[in-house]
Amino acid sequence: MHSLESYRLSRVTGAMLENPLQRLPLKWEAWNTIAGQLPELSKNRKLRSEVESLPLLDVNGLESHEELRLAHKILAFITSVYVWQDGEGGEVESLPAQIAQPLLSVSEKLGSQPILTHADLVLCNCIPSTSSNESKCGSFLKDVHRPTFHHSWEAFITLTGECEIYFAPILQEVMNAIEAQNPLDEERIAESLENIVQKFLPFRKSLMKFYGKLYPEEFYVHLRPILSGWTCGRLKDKGLVYKTSTHQGKIKDGMSVSNGCPFTNNETCTKSGTGRTCIGASAAQSISLQTCDALLQIKHNPEDEEFLRKMQSYMIKEHRQFLKDLANCSRIRFIANESKSPRLKTAYNDCLQSLWNFRNSHISLVNRFIIEPAKTEAARIESLKFSGTGGQSKLDDFYLSPILDLRIFLQRVRDASSSSSV
Repeated sequence: MHSLESYRLSRVTGAMLENPLQRLPLKWEAWNTIAGQLPELSKNRKLRSEVESLPLLDVNGLESHEELRLAHKILAFITSVYVWQDGEGGEVESLPAQIAQPLLSVSEKLGSQPILTHADLVLCNCIPSTSSNESKCGSFLKDVHRPTFHHSWEAFITLTGECEIYFAPILQEVMNAIEAQNPLDEERIAESLENIVQKFLPFRKSLMKFYGKLYPEEFYVHLRPILSGWTCGRLKDKGLVYKTSTHQGKIKDGMSVSNGCPFTNNETCTKSGTGRTCIGASAAQSISLQTCDALLQIKHNPEDEEFLRKMQSYMIKEHRQFLKDLANCSRIRFIANESKSPRLKTAYNDCLQSLWNFRNSHISLVNRFIIEPAKTEAARIESLKFSGTGGQSKLDDFYLSPILDLRIFLQRVRDASSSSSV
């Protein structure tokens, strides 16, 4: 494998950019202005008119990786708020060329998808807090941009960023373990796995900070829709149409973009006259747990493997390549299984247990911030059905079925760890 840096991974901040840009060059000042005004524009529901008055700017001149990441973040933030400005039921079905066309272009350069992703919301959206104390939400990070005016964004973004930073030391141990495969050094592999177990403790502990800092009701009702992508409401079946401009200046429906992603398929690609059904920002788009799966050679069932592969298409191409190379290089489970070293076997199994524990803690978070509020919302709306607002079956389909499927998926992925022991 190559160095961590060649995959745009940091020994200090992991998958997060160490020094993300905060403003684009002057040519794109109109984008900077809207990004800075997003909370107020979302509150007053005036973003759509602002977007429709924007000039159509190309992305020629955005050369550095940091510039492309910032451009993608700004355009993706604007896109999500543009679509969901009026909440569920008020979503639009197409995106103006002023935003759609440059977002498609930047996405192709980065090898990602044209939607708000984990990479936008967290990985290039946090800087060290400049105050002597931690921020209001208890984080040592500060968020740069927020999609809307809701205060819970600070906790959600920065505490998720902390999780990424706590994973950074694990990345170096992963590389050490891979290097110890050839020539084979079982003691060094065991030491690296033991270090991973120790470094998982603060990584898992970072999840606990969400409790008491993030408000479940505000997260579910106001933040979640912005993160939901184009897979629900009126967008569920047809997706979002990305309008682009012809050379003659006429607007047409969005064309497909290969975006350098090997997983692009009919579910994520826009064809002329049709929409793109992208999945919204999710922790599944982080490399952290997929890194552990690849190192430890954990096998999930085919359906779950396919979903996790699809999540890689929402990463930048370098992070996706890291996971591919790691999966191709790792022989850790085979080595541990064949080894006569009790230390190595124990270290491997302890790593599996650490991963199981983390995923179990994550399931508890999902229960608190998604499943429980969804049940409350479904019950609230059910109480209105006698006024002619609809029946329970429809509510179950809209609110409960997807989240119960999510919980089952997370439990399956978690339990794949325990079934891989040697």
